[in-house]
Amino acid sequence: ILLPMRNEEKNVIRKLESVISEIFEEDNANLLVIDSGSTDNTADIASGFLSDEFEQESRWEVVSWPEPGKSRAINRAVAKIESEIIVMTDADAYVSPGWLEIITQRLSEKEIGVVSGLEDENFSENDRFNSYYRKKSNWLRIKESEFGSTPVLEGSIIAWDTGKIGKIQIDEGVNADDAQIGMISIRKGFRSIIDRRVSFHDFEMKKRGFGESVRRSQGLSIVLLKNADLAFFPKGRGSRLPIINAISLYVVFPWASLIFSINSIFAFYNAPEISLNWPFFSILSIIAVATIPSGRVLLTGVIISLISHFQAIFGKRYNVWNPIR
Repeated sequence: ILLPMRNEEKNVIRKLESVISEIFEEDNANLLVIDSGSTDNTADIASGFLSDEFEQESRWEVVSWPEPGKSRAINRAVAKIESEIIVMTDADAYVSPGWLEIITQRLSEKEIGVVSGLEDENFSENDRFNSYYRKKSNWLRIKESEFGSTPVLEGSIIAWDTGKIGKIQIDEGVNADDAQIGMISIRKGFRSIIDRRVSFHDFEMKKRGFGESVRRSQGLSIVLLKNADLAFFPKGRGSRLPIINAISLYVVFPWASLIFSINSIFAFYNAPEISLNWPFFSILSIIAVATIPSGRVLLTGVIISLISHFQAIFGKRYNVWNPIR
């Protein structure tokens, strides 16, 4: 059980409590806390708590180093872990009980290389955008997983079978470790799935902020583009259409919307006539979308994606970040 942490003083004890309660009676489950670049007392708190509450010291370890970055931490941790199954979970996520048994059972299926959970929107303080997006996204990921693979996973709880996908090495310049791990599995011909029975929510039940959405959008978009060949040359069952859909939704659609909007504005500016012509109907459609609630949600998603893409183009990356929630 791998727990990457950075500046997690407020979460470390409650996270360890929930994990220990899950693995305590599983003798073959060990715990590795990776503290990377913390400027607080995360590592000391973790070591002290585990010494008091998890007396089997051979089953846990806390490792620290000064360099920040979750992807870097994952690579270093995985290099030293000799285990058939690795489960990684974020410090700010409370995962519903029973996750270890479910994950182990799903990974015993020969076609499945990666299993992830989903965020339970009922436990989060969501605005309209996050609530709408989460419900639609969860439904889509579940359906994709039932028929094959989904390229959009959740790093808050994700597990993989090293016997199937091998020792992973993820790109440390991209923050979307969950999507990277899922793509490794798909590329090797195994399924990457969401299991609805493994759900999680933020300990403090706070909504996802705008900056966090931008960070996640950028990482996912980069990973999708790096693996775009799988849309044309799929390696496993049921992976092609989900990858095409994800690239269309997260990469192509925001730019198509921007181009359409700019073109419509210029066209109507050059011919400002309220009549049955293309410029007028284009402007009218933009106004209509911005008026209805679901349309505003759509526009918010487009803006988030475009900001993340522009930042990536101009060199701003989110491979190193401080916890927000």
